[in-house]
Amino acid sequence: MKLRATASAMFVIPALTGVVLVSTVAPAAAKAAPDVLLENLSSPKGLAVGQDGNPIVAQGAFGPPGPVLSYTLHGRGHGSTFDITEPTGLVDVAEGPFGEGWGLGGGILYRQAADATSPVEVLNLRAYQKSDPDPYNTNGRPGESNAYGLTVLPNGDALVADAAANDIVRVTPDGDAWTVARFDARVVSTDQAPPNLGLPPAMPAEAVPTSVTNGPGGDVLVGQLVGFPFPVGDSNVWRIDPDANGVLCSVDNPEQGCSVYASGFTAIQDVAYDGRNRTLYVYQLAADGVFAFEEGLGTGVFPDAVLTQQKAGKRTELAAGQLSQPGGVAVGRAAGQVLVTDGVFTSGRLLLVKN
Repeated sequence: MKLRATASAMFVIPALTGVVLVSTVAPAAAKAAPDVLLENLSSPKGLAVGQDGNPIVAQGAFGPPGPVLSYTLHGRGHGSTFDITEPTGLVDVAEGPFGEGWGLGGGILYRQAADATSPVEVLNLRAYQKSDPDPYNTNGRPGESNAYGLTVLPNGDALVADAAANDIVRVTPDGDAWTVARFDARVVSTDQAPPNLGLPPAMPAEAVPTSVTNGPGGDVLVGQLVGFPFPVGDSNVWRIDPDANGVLCSVDNPEQGCSVYASGFTAIQDVAYDGRNRTLYVYQLAADGVFAFEEGLGTGVFPDAVLTQQKAGKRTELAAGQLSQPGGVAVGRAAGQVLVTDGVFTSGRLLLVKN
């Protein structure tokens, strides 16, 4: 896999623009701290695992650009760069079934064939969303875009989660694109918002899908943040048919092809699914949500991130108190092997979480 990109991006919390219901979370097991594989990374939000089982980290999402790194798990070697020139603003990265690299940054989706030396712009998401405005927009412009999450389907098409457009877009390698799913806004309580905002008791909030990954039975799983007023514990993981066209993802008015897979999360940043043991991993901004995290942007002291594992109806927090400023989560070659990035606003890390 090779990838080169020249897109740029600045940090914007994306919200500003079979059902498994678990009501309790088991306490984290007393296990060893995660292994730090790489550190001093530059804003490493994007994380994927290549066909060789080794993690791929995209740097520069909200900070200075840095190379995409491939870390060799076997032998714990140093990160090695792909053939890349000054990538900038990559918020996510993926490797396709044919060894091709995909990158998402600055509203542009890139693809680089396994035998190519430079990437090709496949789709400008900003232009696409202007021609396909969000009918459920409540904040900002209906045609705005904040392409934030990426995965590649087994047939080689890409799926993009657009946090501002509140949709999932499917894109072929030739650049043909259509909206697979849309998310509607719904009324949420404002009781956890700062009282000085003077908000009404309830108000509509946008869904804000932030992440997408391949899931069970050929479907995909999508994690959402939930927009202003950022309710705590109100984020879902959705199960979507990737062959759908314009299906509505709605708690109140569900349609066939999109359903709630798991609920009770807060400000989801990324999701991963291990089909070998049917385990869902959900990486969340902070237990107290976006408002708590925003305080850290001003003070430099950030709250802990929350990484949960859900398996056989049981939900457990992993690496409690040891992660902050979450980037991405991915499963490794071995079942139960979990990789994450964190420190996207300070000193970034790639970690192997023990569970």
